[in-house]
Amino acid sequence: MLAAALVGVGVTSCSLDMLPLNDIVLENYWTNKSDVESVVNSCYAGLKEGGYISDMVVWGECRSDNTDIGPNVPVALRNLMKGSLKSTNGYCNWSAMYNVINRCNTVLYYAPQVHEKDPNYTDSDLAINVAECKALRALSYLTLIKTFKDVPFSLDPSIDDNMDFLLPRTEFTVILDALIQDIEEVKNDLPIEYGAATPIYNTARITRPAIYALLAEMYLWRASDYQLTKQEQNNYYQKCIDACNWVIDYKTRQMQANTFYTWRGNTINLADNIDDQVWGQFGYPLLSEVKGNGSSVNAPYAFNSIFSEGNSFESLFEITFHYAGTLENNSDVAFMYGGTNKDGGSEQYLLAADNLMTSAPTDVTTYTDNSLFPVCTDFRSAASFHFTDDGRYSIYKYAVDGVDLKNTTATGKFTYPEQTNSVRLYANQDINWIIYRLTEVMLFRAEAEIEMAGNLNAIAAEEETAEDADAEGSGEEGTDAEGEGTDADGSDSEAGQDTTAPLSPSELYDDAFNIISAVYMRSNPAVRNLADAKPARSKYKSHADFETLLMNERRREFLFEGKRYYDLVRQARREGNTDKFQAALTSKFGEASKAVVIKMSMMDFMYMPILKTQIQVNPNLTQNPAYAEEENVEIN
Repeated sequence: MLAAALVGVGVTSCSLDMLPLNDIVLENYWTNKSDVESVVNSCYAGLKEGGYISDMVVWGECRSDNTDIGPNVPVALRNLMKGSLKSTNGYCNWSAMYNVINRCNTVLYYAPQVHEKDPNYTDSDLAINVAECKALRALSYLTLIKTFKDVPFSLDPSIDDNMDFLLPRTEFTVILDALIQDIEEVKNDLPIEYGAATPIYNTARITRPAIYALLAEMYLWRASDYQLTKQEQNNYYQKCIDACNWVIDYKTRQMQANTFYTWRGNTINLADNIDDQVWGQFGYPLLSEVKGNGSSVNAPYAFNSIFSEGNSFESLFEITFHYAGTLENNSDVAFMYGGTNKDGGSEQYLLAADNLMTSAPTDVTTYTDNSLFPVCTDFRSAASFHFTDDGRYSIYKYAVDGVDLKNTTATGKFTYPEQTNSVRLYANQDINWIIYRLTEVMLFRAEAEIEMAGNLNAIAAEEETAEDADAEGSGEEGTDAEGEGTDADGSDSEAGQDTTAPLSPSELYDDAFNIISAVYMRSNPAVRNLADAKPARSKYKSHADFETLLMNERRREFLFEGKRYYDLVRQARREGNTDKFQAALTSKFGEASKAVVIKMSMMDFMYMPILKTQIQVNPNLTQNPAYAEEENVEIN
């Protein structure tokens, strides 16, 4: 019975063999601190097992306009990437996520009992383990609702045959509200950092900066709901900004302390690695692309530090596969993004989409939002993928040991696309998978500020219209609105309260532009003194202009990191329609059939179907309405 019940919410009994599931084991388990720590470690291990990372790539990247079909892509993935997605497609399987959720639920159920038994398992130990598991659980549930919308939701472990786990789907917002409350209660129970003794834990385990990043994303998604009032949205946007500010302030203090411990036990002098110009002009402590370790130019330094070496200064949380003396194989990335197996054969499933660049840029003087990489000085265009004239773009990010751009000058100018790289062998694919890093938190804040500014202007316009109508009705002269919007302090909403003075829409747009410019300029150091080669504040006049700038910068910065598809979904949820979603993906999904193109106007189409076998096992599950009637379409 237990196995069937677990399958009903996406977990099989075999996936939980390492957990205590019967009275005999329980009698001898969960007695001391080490028992808890062992299962907490299994929660982290679950992030590396069962296709957890593969799910993030498939759900967040393969369905986006960033990727194209590689030489060895399986038929099921090919169909998914072309829009012919059916409930029998194995990539709809959510078991890896629920496996981690159940492990976390199990710790949260038993750890308090161990605290009562073992005096060595202190209050602090318990609080940290609870916060870690709640964060990993929230991350997994957040991924599920971003992917499937409404999913089975339980905060109880599946440890008893008598418990009913044939659960129905719970609504997106209900789950998200519960997760936010859960994380708010424990966000300050985690250490800010684990220290020099175990430096890798500062990015390989959940810390306070990591959980604040998670909280910021959850608030951003909660605000992005067209059914909320503009004031309600702004209350959540303010909470997102508050969480982002905590992380940014912490990283700033860490940079100013001028030391950073790497997982290799080294101490890095950050003054030799931080981009001085970005820090001086914009106030954000980002790694430089054109200097590193106090030595000569080794570009792109920041890119290689973040992705090739891993656990960098900018990292907040990443699924870590290389420890001191231990290398684990990240097979999910190896199959998705390239490399070779032990026999020398290619295992590459994905290529970079040819829409990223239709031709190699040669102009260093003109920036435009009509092109993703309009100038030829953006390190991300050469380091993330390799452009070729035949349109077959190999993915470099996560797939290579390092990128070396030839002829790079001290200012960051390079000759595109002259580059060399060292492809990771399949057997040595120990690359980490990054969940959160500093630039994402910065762009979370920029997005929240842009949307808050737009809402404030809309609120002010509505108030002005109402005042004019009242004045006309009463015969009195109306008063002009200031256009500053109403206070976004959350005083009338449970979404939270801001203790700082509210910024005007113009100030919010200015700050968002400053953030986006900092991220952009770190990757384009050669154009800092070329006014036309970078975004100019004077050219961004409308709310739509700022949204386009933000979406383009997020796409550039997080290519192949499992973010793009979710960005399109969040935008559609905020606007209440799929117009921009369709504009981005019609050419990709349009190959399936006209019916798929028609379905793209449905909000539910953005989400995955529930796996058919799950519905067969669990009669309480209902199918995503967009997939209630499925076509028999195969993409060759």
